[in-house]
Amino acid sequence: MSKKVSSIVTEYILEEIKKGTFKVGDKLHSERELMETLKVGRSSVREALNSLVDMQVLQKRMGIGVFVKKTDFSDMVHKHVVSALLDPKSSRELMEFRLMLEVEICGKAAEVAKEEDFVQMEQSLEMMKSAIQMNLPILEADQKFHQAIVKATRNQVLMKVYESITEFLTTAKREMLLISDKLTTIQFHEKIYQAIKDHNVELARQMMREHLYDVAIRYERLYEKWENQEQQPEKTEQ
Repeated sequence: MSKKVSSIVTEYILEEIKKGTFKVGDKLHSERELMETLKVGRSSVREALNSLVDMQVLQKRMGIGVFVKKTDFSDMVHKHVVSALLDPKSSRELMEFRLMLEVEICGKAAEVAKEEDFVQMEQSLEMMKSAIQMNLPILEADQKFHQAIVKATRNQVLMKVYESITEFLTTAKREMLLISDKLTTIQFHEKIYQAIKDHNVELARQMMREHLYDVAIRYERLYEKWENQEQQPEKTEQ
């Protein structure tokens, strides 16, 4: 399968920054200039820019333009990995991986979680509710919730494994936000939290499984949309 057009734009911008074409504080080329240089549409340019803003690489200044926020990628996933995670097929495989890993993590958390773990989960739920009320992204709250579950397992190996793939998960979750339903997400999180707090191992597994299945179904719809788009050359907007 061909690569998503927006991921090509993302790779180009990252490469230009790494080459030194743009330094911290420099203003990036305009959307139109990027469209003309790469022969892509405005929607692909904007999707790439938004992803890099989320990654803290770029910063948008209202009415002024987009500026480079950092050029040191030592704490980022390698750009080719970023590109792979923006590819639909790789993201589908990541969903399968999450089902295999996080369902069992949730069950273990329900078995051994303590009061301090419940407090962290509750804080992340409150953060998510506040973000929803203010119409803000819920990614940070979502991350904190899942990380609290992993920490609740008291399993050092699981914690290290999950920490090692955090960047991968974060990159993919930004993509998932395109099709996420915030209210459905927090409802699942509340059910998962309650099952863990009740130390109901099987219900905790079931709720996490249903949550991830729900995300997977939504992603399949987005995946089909991308496939249809890739069958037709993208038109450059005037």
